[in-house]
Amino acid sequence: MQEIGGFPWLETLSAAALAISLWIYILLDGTDLGVGMLCAFQRSPEARHIINLSLLPVWDGNETWLVLTVGALLGLFPLAYGIVLSALYVPVFMMLLALVVRGMAIEYRHYAPRLFDTLLVVGSLLAALTQGIIFGALFQGIPTDGQHYTGNGIEWLLPFPLYCGMTLASGYCVMGAGWLIWRCTNELEAWGRHMIPWLAGFAGGMLGGLLVWCSLLPIGGGEHLRHPWLWLPLTIVALLAVAMLTCSLLRRWVFVPLASLLVIASCAFITLIIAVFPWIVPPMLTLHQAAAPASTQRFLLLAFAILTPITLLYNTWAFRIFSGKISG
Repeated sequence: MQEIGGFPWLETLSAAALAISLWIYILLDGTDLGVGMLCAFQRSPEARHIINLSLLPVWDGNETWLVLTVGALLGLFPLAYGIVLSALYVPVFMMLLALVVRGMAIEYRHYAPRLFDTLLVVGSLLAALTQGIIFGALFQGIPTDGQHYTGNGIEWLLPFPLYCGMTLASGYCVMGAGWLIWRCTNELEAWGRHMIPWLAGFAGGMLGGLLVWCSLLPIGGGEHLRHPWLWLPLTIVALLAVAMLTCSLLRRWVFVPLASLLVIASCAFITLIIAVFPWIVPPMLTLHQAAAPASTQRFLLLAFAILTPITLLYNTWAFRIFSGKISG
């Protein structure tokens, strides 16, 4: 069997497809969730209305990537899907409920603005927290015998997953502030520029603590984070993005702040994905052990190769049609 970097090529491509769909989801819908959480700090009905208008055309398309991610996990690595869902059904259910509430709040705000603004904030916050908790519980290790979940169902309530939830929510908020600079005008744009340094400082501290904590974990791929060959190149790229972010804020550029934040988020994501490779359910289940039959993986990878460009074109078209600043 042909290999990529010492690993079977089919399983490596399957893992890459799963990681790519999750990465795009985090960048797109993570920004939306950040905007929703920041709505809590806006008391002006007009400001909240503009925030809602900025999300209305794109939120549903962004969530498509979550569907692709879950579908890829189920089809490409069914054993991992069963174990993860068994271990994390409570936070997964909470996340899905929060995303439904968030979507309902965006679509029906005009019927009861105050009620649905509250639901937008609550749904966005709960979705962000549970996504981070799911990642944290997965990274710290899920009890399994290699075939079935063997835990007690509350591993996600341990300190590390909860810390991951707060870290991801804070990162989403920074990305949301970048979105406000790009899409909004006047007070909201100025507020986004003012908030980014404070939010980025807090989120950066949380992320630094998370990376250190991950490197100390005895299971999974935490040991990879102790090797400079992994974290040094990504750290350099992230520092360059921080410099670009600072410059863009001083020069009052519009899109560059958000782009810089997305690069930083991508570096953090890639670092953690490489760190856990080749595990898919640490500490017992590797990609090879959880993989679907080769024929299934080939078919699903072909479908992924077709669906991904179509979905990207849809996202691009939506952003192009509804491009420009929103002033009310």
